[in-house]
Amino acid sequence: MRALTTAFGITLCAALAVPPASAQEAEVRAAITESLSAWTSGDVEGFGRFFTADARGFNLDGGALIQGYNAVALRAALAAGFAFTVRPSNIDVKVYGDAAVASAYLVGSITLPGGATQEGTWRYTETRVRQDGTWKIVQYHVSPYTAQTGGRR
Repeated sequence: MRALTTAFGITLCAALAVPPASAQEAEVRAAITESLSAWTSGDVEGFGRFFTADARGFNLDGGALIQGYNAVALRAALAAGFAFTVRPSNIDVKVYGDAAVASAYLVGSITLPGGATQEGTWRYTETRVRQDGTWKIVQYHVSPYTAQTGGRR
Protein backbone atom coordinates (compact mmCIF):
# COMPACT_ATOMS: atom_id res chain seq x y z
CA MET A 1 0.00 0.00 0.00
CA ARG A 2 2.86 2.37 0.86
CA ALA A 3 4.41 1.80 -2.59
CA LEU A 4 1.08 2.62 -4.25
CA THR A 5 0.75 5.82 -2.22
CA THR A 6 4.32 6.83 -3.11
CA ALA A 7 3.73 6.13 -6.80
CA PHE A 8 0.51 8.15 -6.73
CA GLY A 9 2.34 11.04 -5.00
CA ILE A 10 5.13 11.04 -7.59
CA THR A 11 2.61 10.93 -10.45
CA LEU A 12 0.60 13.78 -8.93
CA CYS A 13 3.72 15.94 -8.47
CA ALA A 14 4.79 15.30 -12.06
CA ALA A 15 1.34 16.23 -13.35
CA LEU A 16 1.32 19.45 -11.33
CA ALA A 17 4.82 20.40 -12.52
CA VAL A 18 3.65 20.68 -16.16
CA PRO A 19 1.54 23.78 -16.80
CA PRO A 20 -1.90 23.08 -18.31
CA ALA A 21 -2.15 23.33 -22.10
CA SER A 22 -3.81 26.76 -21.97
CA ALA A 23 -0.91 28.14 -19.89
CA GLN A 24 1.62 26.62 -22.27
CA GLU A 25 -0.24 28.06 -25.26
CA ALA A 26 -0.09 31.49 -23.60
CA GLU A 27 3.68 31.03 -23.07
CA VAL A 28 4.14 30.25 -26.76
CA ARG A 29 2.00 33.24 -27.80
CA ALA A 30 4.14 35.45 -25.57
CA ALA A 31 7.34 33.97 -27.08
CA ILE A 32 6.04 34.66 -30.59
CA THR A 33 5.24 38.27 -29.71
CA GLU A 34 8.57 38.76 -27.91
CA SER A 35 10.65 37.25 -30.71
CA LEU A 36 8.86 39.34 -33.37
CA SER A 37 9.38 42.43 -31.22
CA ALA A 38 13.11 41.68 -31.07
CA TRP A 39 13.17 41.24 -34.86
CA THR A 40 11.30 44.47 -35.61
CA SER A 41 13.42 46.47 -33.15
CA GLY A 42 16.69 45.20 -34.65
CA ASP A 43 17.69 43.28 -31.52
CA VAL A 44 19.74 40.64 -33.36
CA GLU A 45 20.97 38.87 -30.22
CA GLY A 46 17.54 38.93 -28.56
CA PHE A 47 15.94 37.54 -31.71
CA GLY A 48 18.59 34.83 -31.96
CA ARG A 49 17.83 33.56 -28.44
CA PHE A 50 14.52 32.26 -29.77
CA PHE A 51 16.11 29.81 -32.22
CA THR A 52 17.47 26.31 -31.76
CA ALA A 53 20.96 25.71 -33.15
CA ASP A 54 19.51 23.68 -36.03
CA ALA A 55 16.49 25.90 -36.83
CA ARG A 56 15.45 26.15 -40.45
CA GLY A 57 12.81 27.86 -42.48
CA PHE A 58 11.55 29.77 -45.46
CA ASN A 59 11.58 33.53 -45.28
CA LEU A 60 9.41 36.07 -47.04
CA ASP A 61 11.82 36.46 -49.97
CA GLY A 62 10.61 33.17 -51.50
CA GLY A 63 14.18 31.87 -51.60
CA ALA A 64 15.81 28.62 -50.61
CA LEU A 65 15.53 26.93 -47.23
CA ILE A 66 17.52 28.84 -44.61
CA GLN A 67 19.58 26.61 -42.33
CA GLY A 68 20.30 27.95 -38.85
CA TYR A 69 20.14 31.44 -37.47
CA ASN A 70 22.66 33.82 -39.03
CA ALA A 71 23.19 36.92 -36.87
CA VAL A 72 25.87 38.26 -39.24
CA ALA A 73 23.49 38.14 -42.24
CA LEU A 74 20.68 39.78 -40.26
CA ARG A 75 22.98 42.56 -39.04
CA ALA A 76 24.13 43.17 -42.64
CA ALA A 77 20.52 43.31 -43.89
CA LEU A 78 19.56 45.79 -41.15
CA ALA A 79 22.62 47.93 -41.89
CA ALA A 80 21.62 47.99 -45.58
CA GLY A 81 18.20 49.39 -44.67
CA PHE A 82 16.04 46.27 -44.33
CA ALA A 83 13.24 46.70 -41.81
CA PHE A 84 10.32 44.45 -40.97
CA THR A 85 7.66 46.24 -38.93
CA VAL A 86 4.79 43.89 -38.19
CA ARG A 87 2.42 42.85 -35.47
CA PRO A 88 1.00 39.36 -35.18
CA SER A 89 -2.74 38.74 -35.38
CA ASN A 90 -4.92 35.64 -35.04
CA ILE A 91 -2.17 33.66 -33.30
CA ASP A 92 -3.25 30.03 -33.02
CA VAL A 93 -1.15 27.65 -30.90
CA LYS A 94 -1.37 23.93 -30.26
CA VAL A 95 0.98 22.41 -27.69
CA TYR A 96 2.11 18.78 -27.86
CA GLY A 97 4.25 18.12 -24.79
CA ASP A 98 7.53 20.00 -25.29
CA ALA A 99 6.62 21.00 -28.86
CA ALA A 100 4.18 23.60 -30.16
CA VAL A 101 2.84 24.41 -33.60
CA ALA A 102 1.64 27.95 -34.25
CA SER A 103 0.18 29.99 -37.07
CA ALA A 104 -0.53 33.68 -37.33
CA TYR A 105 -0.85 36.58 -39.71
CA LEU A 106 1.81 39.28 -39.66
CA VAL A 107 0.40 42.70 -40.51
CA GLY A 108 2.60 45.70 -41.25
CA SER A 109 5.35 46.66 -43.64
CA ILE A 110 8.71 45.67 -45.07
CA THR A 111 11.31 48.25 -46.02
CA LEU A 112 13.94 47.01 -48.45
CA PRO A 113 17.46 48.34 -48.82
CA GLY A 114 17.08 51.41 -51.01
CA GLY A 115 13.88 52.50 -49.24
CA ALA A 116 11.10 50.71 -51.14
CA THR A 117 8.33 49.84 -48.70
CA GLN A 118 5.64 47.22 -49.05
CA GLU A 119 2.66 47.13 -46.71
CA GLY A 120 0.62 44.01 -46.35
CA THR A 121 -0.17 40.81 -44.56
CA TRP A 122 1.98 37.69 -44.42
CA ARG A 123 1.13 34.16 -43.32
CA TYR A 124 3.40 32.82 -40.61
CA THR A 125 3.79 29.30 -39.27
CA GLU A 126 6.33 27.90 -36.88
CA THR A 127 7.20 24.94 -34.72
CA ARG A 128 8.80 25.57 -31.34
CA VAL A 129 10.31 23.25 -28.78
CA ARG A 130 10.84 23.95 -25.10
CA GLN A 131 14.57 24.09 -24.33
CA ASP A 132 15.91 25.30 -20.99
CA GLY A 133 12.54 26.85 -20.14
CA THR A 134 12.29 28.83 -23.40
CA TRP A 135 10.07 28.11 -26.39
CA LYS A 136 12.57 28.14 -29.28
CA ILE A 137 11.90 28.11 -33.01
CA VAL A 138 12.95 24.93 -34.78
CA GLN A 139 11.04 25.53 -38.06
CA TYR A 140 9.30 28.55 -39.59
CA HIS A 141 7.67 29.74 -42.81
CA VAL A 142 6.72 33.25 -43.90
CA SER A 143 4.82 33.88 -47.14
CA PRO A 144 2.70 36.68 -48.58
CA TYR A 145 -1.04 36.68 -48.00
CA THR A 146 -2.90 37.56 -51.16
CA ALA A 147 -6.51 37.43 -52.29
CA GLN A 148 -5.62 34.22 -54.17
CA THR A 149 -4.48 32.47 -50.96
CA GLY A 150 -7.86 33.07 -49.33
CA GLY A 151 -8.67 32.53 -45.69
CA ARG A 152 -9.48 34.99 -42.98
CA ARG A 153 -7.21 37.54 -41.33
